[in-house]
Amino acid sequence: MADLRRIASPVANLLDIPNGRLERQLLSGEGFVVSNETDGWAKGTRSSDGYAGYIQMKHLAGWADPTVRVRDMGAHVYERPDIKTIPSHHFPFQAELTVVDEAGDFAELAGGGFVHQGQIESIAIVESDFVRTAERYLGVPYLWGGNSQYGIDCSGLVSAAMRSAKIAHPADSGAQEKSLGVIIPEHGGLQRGDLIFWKGHVGLMWDETRLLHANGYHMKVAFEPLSDAIDRILATGGGNVTARRRVAYLDI
Repeated sequence: MADLRRIASPVANLLDIPNGRLERQLLSGEGFVVSNETDGWAKGTRSSDGYAGYIQMKHLAGWADPTVRVRDMGAHVYERPDIKTIPSHHFPFQAELTVVDEAGDFAELAGGGFVHQGQIESIAIVESDFVRTAERYLGVPYLWGGNSQYGIDCSGLVSAAMRSAKIAHPADSGAQEKSLGVIIPEHGGLQRGDLIFWKGHVGLMWDETRLLHANGYHMKVAFEPLSDAIDRILATGGGNVTARRRVAYLDI
């Protein structure tokens, strides 16, 4: 029988097979529906989108749904509610946590440890300008299959942006191209938040001319004039733009 668990680690790798290739990453608090367990590995699917793969059992726990998320570029976890103690570990931006109690300026977490209230916010908060979320990842190193501030790829950056706005979305760029938003007509101008797709790549428009994307050329999340990106990707064999799409839910 399928069993819903929560990611207990800051970041957990989702692999195609045990000890195999990195497919995607799940952040703390994300749901993972386990269908089978063997030799320390759980086979299953991410509850939000059905993305399938294997996660090490040590990253999973059975506690309640998350109540808060990390709002800063990381939150330290302390063994005691005291910022002058040495942190035991660190949760990344957008990680979701389950608070079981409060102790002054600190929140006590399921699984143990305390985070400062100033570094978390209610999970119910919606960031409708999702480009603002993507901007937070500027300079984060490129990582194929990455989904966190420790490393992120092109579709991971789009996923992070959509997640903050609570917009349902698939994990990979090919599926994002088919389902996110609506096609922008050929004669239509671009605006902040529009998605530009190539085969195997995606970026978000920061404004009418500049693209924000995680890419292997800069090896990080970077700004780039869209015209430069188009020329460079074409010249290196990546082909032409395959789609331009607009996600309607954007409050600038």
